[in-house]
Amino acid sequence: MTLFSKETEFQDETFSKLDLENKIISHKFFFDCVFKNCNFSYANFQSSLFEDCFFLNCNFSLTKMLKAQIRGVVFDSCKIIGVDFTKCDTLIMEFSIEESTIKNCIFSDLCLRKTKLYKSDLIECDFVNTDLSETNLFESNFSGSLFHNTNLMGANLINCANYNIDPLKNNIKKAKFSLPEALSLLNFFEITIQ
Repeated sequence: MTLFSKETEFQDETFSKLDLENKIISHKFFFDCVFKNCNFSYANFQSSLFEDCFFLNCNFSLTKMLKAQIRGVVFDSCKIIGVDFTKCDTLIMEFSIEESTIKNCIFSDLCLRKTKLYKSDLIECDFVNTDLSETNLFESNFSGSLFHNTNLMGANLINCANYNIDPLKNNIKKAKFSLPEALSLLNFFEITIQ
């Protein structure tokens, strides 16, 4: 059926150029595995565990993650589109996203404290009620993303672009911003700057 149809646990393995589009990879356990140039679009990872795994240049378009566990995972140069991270097992969720394209993903109500989401395009993503305190968002593009009641305390937003963050409806205490984009924080005060 698929590469993962018989075994349930995988450790210290490298998988390259897997095409698992529309495949079910549920109830599988991956420890310290590396995935390179893999296609997981429309795949179903229900109740699977990824611990200390590394994904390089992988496609996660509309991948289903119901009750999936993500711990110590790195997504590098990946495409992640339409993934609802709130469907994962959120008790312990630890990951970083580097130089990736993330679009139409839902991160609402998640605790992503001290997470790395840097040098990435986070387009039209939902961060409502998300804890992003002390998160490294360096050089990311947030075009169309929604921030409401988001905790950005101590977050690094230096060289970030296209964010629309209302300082009255989000916690930005001790967050780091850079000019000129930081001026967008004043848009909500209906003032004129000359």
